[in-house]
Amino acid sequence: MKAAVMRAINSPLVVEDVSEPELGYNDVLVQTKSCGICGTDLHIMDGTGYKPSLPHIMGHEPAGIVAKLGSGVTKFKVGDRVVPNIFFTCGECFFCRTNRETMCLNFKGALGVGINGGYAEYFKAPTKNLFLLPPNIRFEEGSIIADAVVTSVHAVRRRAQVKADDNVVIIGIGGVGQSEMQIAKHAGAKVIGIARRVQRVQVGQRFGADYIIDSSREKVAEKIRELTNGFGADIVIDNVGLEETFLQALAAVHRGGRIVMVGESEDTIPLSTFQICVNELDVLGSRSGGREDTVEAIKLVENGVVTPYVSDTFPLEKINEAFDAIKQGKVMGRAVIKIP
Repeated sequence: MKAAVMRAINSPLVVEDVSEPELGYNDVLVQTKSCGICGTDLHIMDGTGYKPSLPHIMGHEPAGIVAKLGSGVTKFKVGDRVVPNIFFTCGECFFCRTNRETMCLNFKGALGVGINGGYAEYFKAPTKNLFLLPPNIRFEEGSIIADAVVTSVHAVRRRAQVKADDNVVIIGIGGVGQSEMQIAKHAGAKVIGIARRVQRVQVGQRFGADYIIDSSREKVAEKIRELTNGFGADIVIDNVGLEETFLQALAAVHRGGRIVMVGESEDTIPLSTFQICVNELDVLGSRSGGREDTVEAIKLVENGVVTPYVSDTFPLEKINEAFDAIKQGKVMGRAVIKIP
């Protein structure tokens, strides 16, 4: 099969012929139809954050068609349209039993991050990690469910616990932030997005935000206070994860409020225990989501509550051009690799 293979840090992917994945018991071979490109992939490419063994096939937002069944598989049939939950877990530990599967004590790896993923004509996944993709969802949008929408469901519904009339600030309105805004609005919250480029501001307005702040032109903290009648935000979700954006979150949230960190970087958070205690702040991490989150994410897209924004598509052969476009800030939604 054709695959885009990562062979070295800070080097272009190599599109080449590799062997199809071999199926084990209860494994399913999926013909990849599309695969989204996530910011995590950029970090993997430049050697920060996750460091898979090389050579490696990235791609943790795939969707496709069941091509072959391993022994023991009865839940699916060849031809089924599917999307995965990307965390391969034991299913038995405390965390797996409480919808915290990303914390699995016997974690086996994540598709496209530590396990070969969807930048290939085929990928494999255990039966329990695959879910039927409704016929009214295109593969392009369906693939984004696997990470961006699942991550948003977990962040907004589980960790932030957004409810009606909350003032919610969302920092970073790329693929994940766009889904978070739609989910928060559906919950009845007032949503304020923060973007660093005027193009992102324009895109963000289409997803129902009550206001989008251009952080390159406006004073974020002052504007949020103005928009919340001087009180501040109940909840801030930071999808960037830099020291700069955390300081924005800290300045935006009111006493007793909640900051949810979704973005990951190697920056250290500039926050004292004094600030946490005196202001009774909740500072929470949020990482992707479990299988329950995947079921909910699919339903939200199926019912039109969330519409993933596929702004750019590329064939597998031009995957390095797709990465370059993202790095140059030309991609306003999600870039998706389409495989015939």
